[in-house]
Amino acid sequence: MFSDTDIKQQIEERRNNSTKGIFIDPFEDKYLTPVGYDLRVGVKGFSWKNKREFDIEQDKGIEIEPNDTVVIETLESVSLSKEVGATIHAMATRAILYGLSHISTTIDPGWTGKLLISIHNYRDSSVELRFRDSFCTVCFYKVESESKVPLGRPVDRDDLWQQLIEISRQEKKKQKRENINRNIVIFSLTGIVLVVGVSISLKNPELGSALAAFLALFSPFVYDQIKSK
Repeated sequence: MFSDTDIKQQIEERRNNSTKGIFIDPFEDKYLTPVGYDLRVGVKGFSWKNKREFDIEQDKGIEIEPNDTVVIETLESVSLSKEVGATIHAMATRAILYGLSHISTTIDPGWTGKLLISIHNYRDSSVELRFRDSFCTVCFYKVESESKVPLGRPVDRDDLWQQLIEISRQEKKKQKRENINRNIVIFSLTGIVLVVGVSISLKNPELGSALAAFLALFSPFVYDQIKSK
């Protein structure tokens, strides 16, 4: 495992040789840890609970609802030589104080690009991560021999992100269909009630008045229940 001193040496080695060492962009010394580097919240986010994407930079942050898992793209782009691997770990402050955690993942030797990190909120209340907040730590390791297996994955894992965007699109279409069906039901019920009410009023004005008063009290409740489904 690389120490902070090792990491800075690896970064310097990359400056001298593009096939060696480590590259982190943007890099700031204050995010170095004794055995790693704290990665920050980037521009893009996705909520599995709501099945929608977020522009974290525009919104200034991302709210993680209770029991929701969000995918966050790191602000930093990381590049590793074939002689270096890495792992991503939860930060103790985020896990203990905020109830946030994620499954540790690996970064293969030879990787270049930003990272997609899944974060889960175990609390019974929402937690907000601000744009550029540090939220996980990457630790680097020297592999004993240079890796030979090709990565075969797009830079920044755009393939995975496009799949998340498609899930978001399908959810929007689903909600649109549900809203249309819900409105049809509401308008149909309104029409039926109106016809029945008028018919009763013509035959029995007193009963019609009583029914109108009942519907005036009860209809908003029914409408809200249907609308919330």
